[in-house]
Amino acid sequence: MSEKVLNEKYEVIVIGGGPSGMTLANLLGKYGVKTLVLEQNKHTVLEPRAVSIDDESLRTMQAIGLHEKVKSFCALDYGSVYYGVDAKPFAKIEPTASEYGYPRRNAFSQPDLEATLREGATRYESVDVRFGHVVTHFTQDANQVFITVLAEGQTYEVKADYLAAADGGRSFTRTSLGVPLEGLTYGQKWLIIDIKGTKDTFRQTRVYCNPKRPGINLPGPNGTRRFEFMVLPGETDEQVIEEDSVRGLMDQYGPDRDASIVRKQVYAFHARKAAQWKVGRIFLLGDAAHLTPPFAGQGMNSGLRDSANLAWKLAWVIKHGMPDKILSTYEEERMPHSWQLIEMAEMLGRIMMPKTVLRAKLTQGFFRLLGLYKPARDYVTQMRYKPKPRFPSGWFVKDTSDKNSSTGLMVAQPCLETPDRKQVLLDDILQTGFCLVAYSDCPESAFNMLKPYSAIYNDKIQRVCITPRTWNPVENPDVTVARDYRDEAKKWIFNHSLSSIFLLRPDRYIVAEITPKNLSSMVDILPNYVPY
Repeated sequence: MSEKVLNEKYEVIVIGGGPSGMTLANLLGKYGVKTLVLEQNKHTVLEPRAVSIDDESLRTMQAIGLHEKVKSFCALDYGSVYYGVDAKPFAKIEPTASEYGYPRRNAFSQPDLEATLREGATRYESVDVRFGHVVTHFTQDANQVFITVLAEGQTYEVKADYLAAADGGRSFTRTSLGVPLEGLTYGQKWLIIDIKGTKDTFRQTRVYCNPKRPGINLPGPNGTRRFEFMVLPGETDEQVIEEDSVRGLMDQYGPDRDASIVRKQVYAFHARKAAQWKVGRIFLLGDAAHLTPPFAGQGMNSGLRDSANLAWKLAWVIKHGMPDKILSTYEEERMPHSWQLIEMAEMLGRIMMPKTVLRAKLTQGFFRLLGLYKPARDYVTQMRYKPKPRFPSGWFVKDTSDKNSSTGLMVAQPCLETPDRKQVLLDDILQTGFCLVAYSDCPESAFNMLKPYSAIYNDKIQRVCITPRTWNPVENPDVTVARDYRDEAKKWIFNHSLSSIFLLRPDRYIVAEITPKNLSSMVDILPNYVPY
């Protein structure tokens, strides 16, 4: 074995076969990057772990063509009800928008997700996945990374242009690099109980904001359910996972005292991030880069955002000759956004875990008052407190003259109708690379202002024209045409300027919003942001 693969060369090596690592591998496979995945465990996880997948993550599953399979083990579109010390609801989170193509909150099965991602990677000849292979050492120079691997009692060496480490919260890669974690670990421990065969038919998550014992009751797909309860001072890990104790807690919050228990475990949670996410040719992502409190269900989702951001940048440097300075924008873009979500989770944690009955009553009374004012109520119920997928700086052109500019924002994904009358989401008609999107009832002239500038108006950059809802889309040999089926594109993308043309990156973030007003400055800058 060691002679067979000694010094085998890859373009990217991924350490870690969990959701972040395998999503990255699937994306790199889609982009044709020669990739090796090394996972120390012999198989994907068999027990529940993360239980919440959001709209952005499902959009990433769409990008790799696995969204329909993933949706088959999701409970789509659920909300949360927060209960006070009086056991009465004081706040509800019930988002109805699907701006990115999917419901904002969904329950899922991580074992099924990991198995699906692993199987999905086999579609690509350029991707090699090896479970039961442990990375024991690595070094790097200016040109490549060298890795020593242990498998079945033998060691071998491989090398790559780049290394992406998605090897978890105790990341061997991060600790070997000497990169510290910043932030804190909470003193409170929590008990997780996963069950199957629930008799509780309530679809929403229940959040028990009672200082006597804060807790959460989450519905899952296919008759599963999760309970989470704070371990109180004086209780030991051994005490709270005893059978009678666990079933007594379940008995207090529904009809599932006698349900089949899949897992019971005590854990501590963290609000921490790595001080660096890029060291030379090595990148950290997922839990290796950040650890998020569980209250917002964003830990795994943040890791999938890392994968989507890093994958296209690696691919376009390796395959399309983009300058490698773009790789530095991975940390620049992702680190601040992931920390915003950690802060959001901490905020929700303070609501869930009031330290005294007085503080709980004051907080809960405040939310009841907010409910009387519709804008404030909608801010909570529609999850508008969740940070938008938007970067303050990174690989995009900021138009400082327009405070409404959408640059750096993930473009919305409206429902469209194709010329053959099929209803699709925006990404279904976008090609893999960069693209231009306009809104017009005349696709033939929609991009006229760009025609003199071959650097951004050429056949390598797809042109997409969305026609108004009242205009039928007609096939065009030079432009991909689709109708704004529900007026969502007009509302979500072109809401302040129908004359704008948007340049999108492969990960569907907006590189530039080009308008007649800023055209002359944009055409000089944009060639630096596209590889063609």
